[in-house]
Amino acid sequence: MELSFSGRMRQVPDYDLTRLGSRAFEQLVVALARQDIGPGVEVFGDGRDGGREATFEGTINWSKTSSGGQNELDQWSGYTVLQAKFHVKPGATPQNNAVWLQKQIKSELDGWIEAANEHKRSRLPDYLIFITNVDLSAVAKVGGIDTVNQAVQRWLTDKDTYSSGLRVKDFAIWHADQIRSMLDNNQGVRCAFPALLTAGDLLAQLAPEWVSLGSFDAQDPLRDQLLLAIKDDRWIRLSQSGGPGEAKLWLDDTAIDLPATISRHDGDDVVQAVKHVLRLGDTVLRQRQPDRVKRSNLVLVGGPGQGKSTLSQLIAQAYRVALLTGADPGPSVKEIIAGTRSALTRLKLPVPSNRRWPMRLDLAKYAEELSTGAETSLLRWISKRISERTDRTISPSSLRQWLRAWPWALILDGLDEVPSLDTRRLVYNKIDDLLTTAEDDDADLMIVVTTRPTGYDERFPADRFEHLQLQRLPSDDAANFAQQITDKRFNDDDEMRIKVAARMRAAAHDPLTIRLMESPLQVTIMSFIVEKYPTLPPDRFTLFKMYYDTMFDREVAKDIPVARFLSLYRTEIDRLHEQVGLTLQASSEAADGAEASISPQELHGIALSRLLARGFDSAEAEKQAAALVEAATHRLVLLGPRDEGVGFDIRTLQELMAALAIAEGDDAVVMGRLRLIAHHPHWRNTWLLAVGALLLRSERFEKGLLRLLKQLDTDPHRLNARYPTAPALAADILDDNLAVKRPHFELALIRSLLVTLDRPPVVDLPHLAAAILRTAGNPSYRRLVYDRIESAASAGAARRAASALVLEEMSAEVAPHDARLTTMLNSYKILKISDTEGQVLGAWDVLLERSSSPASTLTESDIHHRVWGSIRLFNDPDAAEFTLSAYLEKLVETVGLSDPDLHVLRAGLAALSGSRFHLTGPTPGTALPAALHVGSTEPLLHALENEDVATALDLALSTLPSTHWAIEALLGVAFKPSQNRQPVGPDVLRVVAEANAADNSYSD
Repeated sequence: MELSFSGRMRQVPDYDLTRLGSRAFEQLVVALARQDIGPGVEVFGDGRDGGREATFEGTINWSKTSSGGQNELDQWSGYTVLQAKFHVKPGATPQNNAVWLQKQIKSELDGWIEAANEHKRSRLPDYLIFITNVDLSAVAKVGGIDTVNQAVQRWLTDKDTYSSGLRVKDFAIWHADQIRSMLDNNQGVRCAFPALLTAGDLLAQLAPEWVSLGSFDAQDPLRDQLLLAIKDDRWIRLSQSGGPGEAKLWLDDTAIDLPATISRHDGDDVVQAVKHVLRLGDTVLRQRQPDRVKRSNLVLVGGPGQGKSTLSQLIAQAYRVALLTGADPGPSVKEIIAGTRSALTRLKLPVPSNRRWPMRLDLAKYAEELSTGAETSLLRWISKRISERTDRTISPSSLRQWLRAWPWALILDGLDEVPSLDTRRLVYNKIDDLLTTAEDDDADLMIVVTTRPTGYDERFPADRFEHLQLQRLPSDDAANFAQQITDKRFNDDDEMRIKVAARMRAAAHDPLTIRLMESPLQVTIMSFIVEKYPTLPPDRFTLFKMYYDTMFDREVAKDIPVARFLSLYRTEIDRLHEQVGLTLQASSEAADGAEASISPQELHGIALSRLLARGFDSAEAEKQAAALVEAATHRLVLLGPRDEGVGFDIRTLQELMAALAIAEGDDAVVMGRLRLIAHHPHWRNTWLLAVGALLLRSERFEKGLLRLLKQLDTDPHRLNARYPTAPALAADILDDNLAVKRPHFELALIRSLLVTLDRPPVVDLPHLAAAILRTAGNPSYRRLVYDRIESAASAGAARRAASALVLEEMSAEVAPHDARLTTMLNSYKILKISDTEGQVLGAWDVLLERSSSPASTLTESDIHHRVWGSIRLFNDPDAAEFTLSAYLEKLVETVGLSDPDLHVLRAGLAALSGSRFHLTGPTPGTALPAALHVGSTEPLLHALENEDVATALDLALSTLPSTHWAIEALLGVAFKPSQNRQPVGPDVLRVVAEANAADNSYSD
């Protein structure tokens, strides 16, 4: 069945089972088997050879109309195994299909014989049912059905089978025609699989007043939405930056799939992100499906410019192409469909079998509406967006009907661009509300969310969301992607294409620059730079700064009238970009400005104020301000249109410009600004780029930055160094190659990074562990790292726990058979983690949902699964349970805090009453975390603004024995992310404005 945009369906003779895909076919088989055999059919699990199978224990009475048994009136009594054999591309003739199926069944039987001989399975089948999607000929004796049956009968009765002990009493083969017949008799099952739906099915599920919805005829708003969206998402946003001849970069020309890791209880899997998403999407995700997928939603986690949004575009385009198969859209859309199909083929990605309706949304824009106090559900927001784009009204209730009737792929891009913690929580709640609605309606919904890792502290629940951590682009993939970019940009200039391609290949394998080509954005920017500069930058700040300079110089070099203006007013244009970048970065810190933009009037005002402050008379300033705005928005095109205003199309360029504004001024003033933004995850990339600017300017900033890192975690309002920020900042500086060829500076940063091992980190643990692993990869520092880890063996439980946690995360970063695992295992053994400490670590790990089940005993081959060994369930009936709030209140009472201040602190700690722990063992005992639940942390943050209160809490925590580290960690997890996100944007704008005013004053 295929959709026709004339409002009709083009019928095929029978249900096309190949459209299901392998996993969905297995789900269909289970559903049909439960109808035909009975509800006792167990859903598919791992088979004898890693394949998938279902089982039934009991009696099966085959009826005359049944699909099983060699004899129609057979009765089977015993253990039955069902095995699905799905052929992606069935043969052209039934004979070809019969040959293929015989090979599949023979291989399966050989496996059972081997299992019987070697006693690999606890139980052998009494009966076998093979289910396949291929068509077999019914011609007597010589047709496919009879020949396969005869072959199977012969194999089951030969001497090898008999001598192995495999005794299969009977078997059945359900081929495509029988499956179709079973579907006709089980319409409810069929309607759960969209690939098998007809027009009548769809319209029957929709109320009469909504029949146009999903029909994709001229009256259907979904048709317009689909056609507009497929055109919108063809662009890669970087194309706004132009190239020779203003060449555009299309998604279908340059799209790539990226490697990602998925954390599982038995280790990390490495997958291709888009391929994994599409494979999940090809299954039926209705929650009442017998063989349902438990985690039917995904989060794509990746750093700046790592390609999250581009991947989300590619996923959406794949589903749009699937829905448009067989349609007859206009020429422009046909071109995009062909291009997308070509890209999917190039990437070895299938067009989705399960034709989900894709909806890709910008979460920042949704957050803006929520921040106004509007109680807007996601369904209402989607219906509003469709109605606005298509000029056809669609109500939330009709959209919910569509959700019931048809599978969805809801792609929510840019969670990291919702910086306000309160608004982020609202977004989480609204997504959870939609999932609840979908489950109640038994909808086939897949949600894909994208976010940066920095600041992603309130994670989606691991039982409903699978987390894909995007990995750095491998050097070979980076080189291939660079070739794609180069071929596209210089398709009419062979000489330049060859020259740039050679430079890009060299950069992709150079030890210094390879770290600057680990994301699609970096590779693309590098292609602009190597066009002009044969020598490449060693750090990310220089990379992006050279990109900006390259774009500027290209315009200046053109033989056009505006080139002279650009050259004369370069400083003013630079400052305009910097001030706009800082303004947008500050406004995007707040929920109502997450999608950062500035009106043309505001842009003009910034330029005008700058010129007036510099001493231009009002008439000249007005004239030149208009010219500056024109140059910034129409020549350099770094600022592009956004809603009713303009903004940076590339977020990192906004952060770069904000960084340059922050780095401008006297040393002490600049260091004060860096201190101001150092803790906030929204400003982290800006902070790092500003550091790059300073280090490029002078080596004197090395010592200043190191002093800043030492002082940063001495703030009593932040409980001093209990939850340090400096190690993560040191990791970022090292990771950005900013310490290359600066040995003293590098060593000092590494020592700051290793402060991570003083107490278990409550934020940024994966990032910190990855940085320590990379440091250990340098022979010059390997011994320093492992000596520091192993020294925890003679320290307290908190340091041992920190080292064990870091080792676990380090081990997750490497392949199962990596030689470095041996060193990690030896370090873990030296720590001598006791059984009780292991219980605490295991409970802590499960509490934070980094793992879903306990691990088995540690071995060298499975250290990447978990660092500590056997984790036993906590079972101490004599252990006392405490709430975190009550325990900390009692603890603080011992340090002599005044009654008014104590009252303020108690009010702040009340939010922690849902967090609990046990104290077990001899006094002072060991604290074992039991629950983590946090309400609003605003009262606690308010209390910590009082230095006496903060100091008292810090002193009280100092009285905890080392075995109570989990109490301190529970407190940190509760309030540290919120405290880090306290707004700093207004203060940043104020101090920069004051400094600029002073710089522009010549009254002295």
